[in-house]
Amino acid sequence: MNKSPLSVLLCMIFCANVGAVSLCLAQDPSAAPTATPTATPATTAPATATPSDDQNDMSGAPMDGQPMPGAPMEIPPEFKAPAPSTTWSADEKSAASAAKAVESVKALPAKYASIAAIQETMTIRSPQFQGKDQQVQLITSKDGDAKVMMPGITLTRLKDQVYVEMDGRPKYAQLKQEGTALKALSEVMGGKLPLPTLIFLGGDPTDATAALTLGQNPSIVASGFRAGTDGKPDQILLIDPQGTEVVASVDPKTGLVTAIEMSLTNPQFPPGMRLPMTITFDRKIFDAGLPTPIAFDAAGRKMTSSLDALDQPFDVGDTAPEFSLQTTDGGTISLADLKGKVVVLDFWATWCKPCMMGLPLLDTFAKWAKESGKPIAVYAVNVMERVAPGNNAAAERVKLVSEFWKGKAFSFPTLIDTDDKAGKDYQLTGIPFTVVISPEGKIAAVHMGFDEGAVENLKKDVQTAMATKG
Repeated sequence: MNKSPLSVLLCMIFCANVGAVSLCLAQDPSAAPTATPTATPATTAPATATPSDDQNDMSGAPMDGQPMPGAPMEIPPEFKAPAPSTTWSADEKSAASAAKAVESVKALPAKYASIAAIQETMTIRSPQFQGKDQQVQLITSKDGDAKVMMPGITLTRLKDQVYVEMDGRPKYAQLKQEGTALKALSEVMGGKLPLPTLIFLGGDPTDATAALTLGQNPSIVASGFRAGTDGKPDQILLIDPQGTEVVASVDPKTGLVTAIEMSLTNPQFPPGMRLPMTITFDRKIFDAGLPTPIAFDAAGRKMTSSLDALDQPFDVGDTAPEFSLQTTDGGTISLADLKGKVVVLDFWATWCKPCMMGLPLLDTFAKWAKESGKPIAVYAVNVMERVAPGNNAAAERVKLVSEFWKGKAFSFPTLIDTDDKAGKDYQLTGIPFTVVISPEGKIAAVHMGFDEGAVENLKKDVQTAMATKG
């Protein structure tokens, strides 16, 4: 689960400091590359590879258009904003104000616990999202039932059952999980869900401070208090030892958090850089419970008891989607052309760092396949490439990919999904994505994310696919 699209998506939306993952999320291919820096711990690789991440290839040389390693990084203006505390007075940051802040944070869980039911939309805004706000919807009641709707994923908790849905998947996962809604949903997702309201409803006062950092920073300390005037909310200032600062706005009437302003630092950031993030809450409170009970509708989908099975867009034995894709020399290759062979497709993009790690392994496998003399066809498939939209987008993509591929000198060819149809048909939620297709055109194996054991795993996959022929 740690390397699934589910967990990666959570990291992309919420986490400023996350561990290394092996999957690049599917993103809008028309989005142009930017110079937006990403928040990454000094000891780990980037959480998600986007055009803004370090794009050096396996040899350490930068890709086209990228600065040489060690070159000074120009910080965009939106990442140079001063720390919030610089606008706070000495009195607002005094020992007495800090004590008031501590008490205010401690009071939050009780305020949330008094609510019979709540429905809210949490909106996350940051320059790293390139103008596309992220939203999460939460519905929960005092009996512990809950529904969380985030981009691509819906979680439903009913009594001791948790249902997980992914957009575009004709199946769902059902798992038994007891405890609070926070505990049950977090255990399913492999880590505490970064939803302040659910954390507060969990009832543990020791989690209240961390909740104001979306549960990501337990070392942050309540350090200042600013009383609201003229109907404005009270504000709580929190600071951690590394310099990250958070300002939480609290409605003095309801005692609930209305907004969280985060200014994140990181040891790997250049001096003076801060990553801003603003979270706002639009909510409805129901004193008599939800007007419509939380429910789950399977809607004819197949149930699975495994998140790994839910992650996979196909089951072994499913018919592989047809495709007709352009080659770098102007020709086309279709799945029909390859009938009778075991076909290995590896979906990739030039901006995807895990893809760059995986392609040399696929090259090793392709050489083995050729030397074996067996009917095995190995193709990379370029998808989700970042080119400027317009009438020449397809041609620009072909040019970009062809030049890139020529420079790599791999022993196997790449195909180019110029209209993104193959990516949609193969239900890509992230790359690298590798699929093995039997000689009869059936799905034989699926691998999501970078796999350091890819060579041996693919050898086993193709041998299994051949053994089932006929």
